[in-house]
Amino acid sequence: MDRIGATIQDVRIARVGEIFSRRPKGLRINETEALIVRARTDDGRIATRTFYLCLRPDGTTDLDTIASGRSRTRRRRLASFLKYYGLMNRERRCNLREAVKGWCGRHVEAMRDCDLIFVP
Repeated sequence: MDRIGATIQDVRIARVGEIFSRRPKGLRINETEALIVRARTDDGRIATRTFYLCLRPDGTTDLDTIASGRSRTRRRRLASFLKYYGLMNRERRCNLREAVKGWCGRHVEAMRDCDLIFVP
């Protein structure tokens, strides 16, 4: 897959109920929030990526908790995204509500063909 540079323009955390009228199949009952990242590519297109997760009331999430199947895969994908782009330090528990405020303007990579932000 060919990659192109992109700059994060908008990051927000939304509740799943705000995005969908009915919970999508495959989401666990505890995956209540969605982290939505939008970036503008170097050629002017918009690339997005949505990560589903469970935030505690204080805004933290634990990326290493025991989860099963697809839920574990989604958490690992989010952890991989955060580590690859250097958006988080190496703490086991991270406060995403505070961290996303500083992500705008950061450089990421997008896949040229499908308008998605690259996650290794």
